[in-house]
Amino acid sequence: MANAKNKYHYDVKNCHYCKGEKNEDGSITFGSEVKRLPGLMSIEMSAEGDTSKIRADGIDYIVFTSNNGYSGSAKFVQVPEDFKKDCLAEAVDEKTGIQYEDADAEPSPFALMGEFKGDKEGIRWIYYNCVATRPKQSGDNKENQKEPDSEELTLTSSPLPVVIGGQDVNIVRGGVTKSMNEATFNAWFKQVCIPGTEISSAGLPENTVPETQDDHTEEGI
Repeated sequence: MANAKNKYHYDVKNCHYCKGEKNEDGSITFGSEVKRLPGLMSIEMSAEGDTSKIRADGIDYIVFTSNNGYSGSAKFVQVPEDFKKDCLAEAVDEKTGIQYEDADAEPSPFALMGEFKGDKEGIRWIYYNCVATRPKQSGDNKENQKEPDSEELTLTSSPLPVVIGGQDVNIVRGGVTKSMNEATFNAWFKQVCIPGTEISSAGLPENTVPETQDDHTEEGI
């Protein structure tokens, strides 16, 4: 696996999230619990940013580019109720058991992580500073009554300020394979793995991969 290089990836699986709390300086303190976000059907994130050019000497003399993160959507068979409470600020009424939306409540930032299958090994990915809008609710009468409806989250992933090697850096997303760093790969769904921050090995037996729903598909996944 050390020399494995993916030529392509396909399928998406093992979606997880970790709720965070935004600090006054714009950084985020993530919780200790990473939760599964099952039923991910697809995800599409488009880069946000502008390119500006200054023409001089008959050429594009200076080219400025900005990285404003990503925006897009993730489609699920059903968005779990836990996620709606943790990140969409829904609450549960103790008297009636009703889970409801509060129009004045602020959604919480979260890290969103998952995995692509690769032709050689799994590719685990993360968007560090996400917020989501409420999923659209719909239902259809279908000829095949067992075909489920789906729910879609609209996502925005913004730069997150961190310190890497003593330098202030705004990270947006990250990724790792087992051949790049096995310890980080193994810890990916147990904690929010941030560049410049030591990966905790607590609860991770050596040479093991955290249990995931589809681990039988191929080596490294």
